[in-house]
This record gives sequence, structure tokens and C-alpha cells, in this order.
Amino acid sequence: MDSGFVIAFGTAVLLTMAVFIIIFVAYYQQKQAKQLLALKELQEQHRRELMAATFRGQEEERRRLAEDLHDGIGTMLSVTKMSLNQLERQIEGDTIRMNLQITKTRLMIDETMTNVRRISRDLVPTTLERFGLIAALEELIDRASDHELQVHLNCPEHMDQLSPAIDLMLYRIAQELVNNAIRHARAHSVTVQLQFDNEAVRLSVLDDGVGFDFDAVTENKLSGLGLRNIESRLSVVDGHATFDVAPGRGSQIHVQIYLQSPQAVALSS
Repeated sequence: MDSGFVIAFGTAVLLTMAVFIIIFVAYYQQKQAKQLLALKELQEQHRRELMAATFRGQEEERRRLAEDLHDGIGTMLSVTKMSLNQLERQIEGDTIRMNLQITKTRLMIDETMTNVRRISRDLVPTTLERFGLIAALEELIDRASDHELQVHLNCPEHMDQLSPAIDLMLYRIAQELVNNAIRHARAHSVTVQLQFDNEAVRLSVLDDGVGFDFDAVTENKLSGLGLRNIESRLSVVDGHATFDVAPGRGSQIHVQIYLQSPQAVALSS
């Protein structure tokens, strides 16, 4: 047999084997990449489900605490006030000093009952459940406004109904940001903006406070908990937040949730 033919045949075989090996390696790497991507998607889906379950658990615990406050402590305070009123009617003689003490005690009970109702309302926003997001935000800013702080709401007169889960998420985020502006930013004016279209809902909270260093705050395990909680809530629905903040100037925080994303649809169902 011609040696040239043998060499050519051997070379062809080696090239064929090399091409086969290259194709096999490429196929294996592609398959491995697909498996890795599928694993990451599964892990991300599991993380979202875990976060959603965590927030559901938090809301259920808040509801339980609100019911305990209303049905337990609130009822006991009401009974105590009734007993105090009966005691006042039964007192005879020169009791000016005692009546003053009773009046003072009644005022303390009234203040405590008001605080219990406020805490219960913050734990479970009944206005949100009964009348929707806009009414709940109106109540939130009305409670937050006083002679030192003006809180304004800019929103459409009417909105298409969102899912209860999305409504609650937006309300909790607005609640956290408004409270931050009051307690930490020392703002004099806060504006809450709500925008809505078929694709997304956008919530913005703007204040004229002292601002803050975003990196420094989020690295702090205590002071940054609220902001990290906002980002965790949004991650469940593929939403995102933009923090336009800096020390020494007002803050602008914008939140956006895409209503057509698979996670938002899943949360709505």
C-alpha cells in the first residue's frame, strides 16, 4: 500500500477524532452551562419563594399582634376606664384632690387607648384592605403631617385595582420611607408620588431633609435594616429601587414594580 495514502488516511482519521473530541467537549460544556443556569434559576426561584413566605409570615404575625392589642389590651383599658368612672361617681365629701387625680388617670388611659389603636392600625392597615392603596396612603400622610412637617400625596384620582399583595408591598415601603424622613432625615416637607400604567407602578418619596450616606447606612446592621427590607421585598417581584441620596441634601427614592413580570403575576395570584 502506498505510504502516502496511509499517511493521508491516518491524518484524516486523527483530524476526524480531533473534530469529534472538540464537538463532544463543546457539547458537554454547553450542557453543563445549561444545567448550571437551570440550577441558578431554581435557586433564585426558591429564594423568592422563601422571601415571599417570610413576608407573609411577618404580616400574619402583625395581624395576630394587632388582634391581641385590640381584643386584649384595648378591651381591658376600656373596662378600666368604666370602673374609674363608676368610682368617681361613688366618691363623696371633699374630694377635689382625688377628683383631679382621677381626671389625670382618665387622661392617661385615653392616651394609652389612642396609642393602642395607632399601633394596631400600623400593624394591620385596615383602610388598605377596605378602601385600597390610595385611601391608605391618604390616611398615612394625614397621620404623619403636623405643624412642623407637611406631607403631600400626588397620585391619580383613580387606579386600576392591583393585587392585595402588591398594594400591601407598596404601602409598607411608603410607610418605611415616610417614617425614615421623619425620624432620621428631620425633613420639613415630604412628598409621596404614585404613578401607574399598564406596565408598571411607580412609588416615589421625596424629602427636604439632611440626607444620608447610602453605603454607610446599608452597611450598618441596625440603621440599614429598613432599606435592606425594602430591597428584599422588591426582589420578590423583580422590582427595584433607585436611591438618589447624599449627606447634606434632600433625598429622592424611587420604586418601580413591573406588573407584567412573572414574579408579580405569581404574587398577584
